[in-house]
Amino acid sequence: MELFDVSLLAAPAGVVLAIVAALRFRSGWSLLTALFGGLIGGLLGRLAWELFANKAVGFDFGSEFEGFDWVAGFASVGVLVGAVSGSAIAAYRRRRLPTR
Repeated sequence: MELFDVSLLAAPAGVVLAIVAALRFRSGWSLLTALFGGLIGGLLGRLAWELFANKAVGFDFGSEFEGFDWVAGFASVGVLVGAVSGSAIAAYRRRRLPTR
């Protein structure tokens, strides 16, 4: 099992975390930031793939950096990071807002 295989499990875990946090805190921050994190992660993965796929002459990073699957890995981890960030924002806002 490689790191890429595990990183693909981050997106489903992030989505479940975002749904639980949205239900718990009654806020959509976790879902919005999970989607935004997936978008940013996909863009960063595409940029990383572009940098490593078009390597300069004389540099060889190995075949593990040449696959386009890095885009999916970065996007998947981005969803998890976004869900955790959104859950933290929702928890912080709930703690800071006065109760009714």
